[in-house]
Amino acid sequence: MASQWRELTAEQRRIAADAIQLYEHHLELARETRELAGGMFWKTVKNREYLVRSLDRNGHIRSLGRRGPQTDALYGEFVARKKDVRLRLASVRLELQRKAKFCVAAGVNRVPRIPADVARVLDSAGLLGTHLLLLGSHALYAYEIAAGVQFKAGMLQTDDLDTLLDPHSPLEIATRARKLGLLGLLKTVDKSFAPAGERSFRAANAKGFMVELLRPMAAHRNLSGLMGIGMGKDLIAESLPGLDWILAGPRFSKIVIAENGFPARFVVPDPRVFALHKIWLSLQPTRNPMKRKRDFRQGEAVAQLAIEYLNLSFDDSTLRVLPSDLTSTVPALLARLKSRKPIRTEAELPAGFDDDEAEGD
Repeated sequence: MASQWRELTAEQRRIAADAIQLYEHHLELARETRELAGGMFWKTVKNREYLVRSLDRNGHIRSLGRRGPQTDALYGEFVARKKDVRLRLASVRLELQRKAKFCVAAGVNRVPRIPADVARVLDSAGLLGTHLLLLGSHALYAYEIAAGVQFKAGMLQTDDLDTLLDPHSPLEIATRARKLGLLGLLKTVDKSFAPAGERSFRAANAKGFMVELLRPMAAHRNLSGLMGIGMGKDLIAESLPGLDWILAGPRFSKIVIAENGFPARFVVPDPRVFALHKIWLSLQPTRNPMKRKRDFRQGEAVAQLAIEYLNLSFDDSTLRVLPSDLTSTVPALLARLKSRKPIRTEAELPAGFDDDEAEGD
């Protein structure tokens, strides 16, 4: 089992950690920028000036009160903060470009560019982790960076990115995402993305890379577009069994490094839920035989990674929401892993302490 991956070197971990930390700062600045979207201006009404905040590009505004010491101070603070955030964001983006070169040189650039760009666009649109999760083999990139390892290429090869729609998300969809829908957002990454057919759940680009929009069986059958409110032509979410179990479990958010060296945030199922779901899939007689073997290998490998490197337990109370269809395989899974290689105990050193080179400052 351990041969399914290799551990990152101390230098690779350092370079990846620096890029990830910087991108976390970038995400925080981007969030502040969205909060400051629009502007403030003075509006004269009946010979009196009022401070007004523009809320969106559709002309919606909100009055903040008559001009006076308080509104003057509020206006000054807003302008200064917006300028400061804009300058800091530009500086961080330049530094990300520099660190991207180090990531490529160090070989920690793992995620293919298109799925990384798609995840970044979904994240900036406010959909990732709220309305959409990333599924399938691409989730392994989040698990490996969290553990400080790299899976072998055979575990990761895939020509599609699965996205899971959470139809019960209570959060409002941002105007841009609602207007464009998933298909429109994909086109901002690659203009060649187009539906694979009439009323399709799948879009493909000119090179054949596909993005699929899936939903749990429990969701309303007539759900169309993104959350059913996408404007214009969009993908139609396809229902598959077992996906409601994934939505019931915990979520796992990690920043990964794309092949061009730039980070992106992935929000995927908890690795234990992923492992159990993959093993369940491998046992389904209707599953494509060519996929069943890889399902089992991926599930088993991620389960061992969760235990040995991420210090996660399959006895955790957060997994009690899962049905017996998934959890019934846990005893046999743990016994199989233990027979192959003893699971580390807390008394032993965790992964990463056996590097030959010294840790850098």
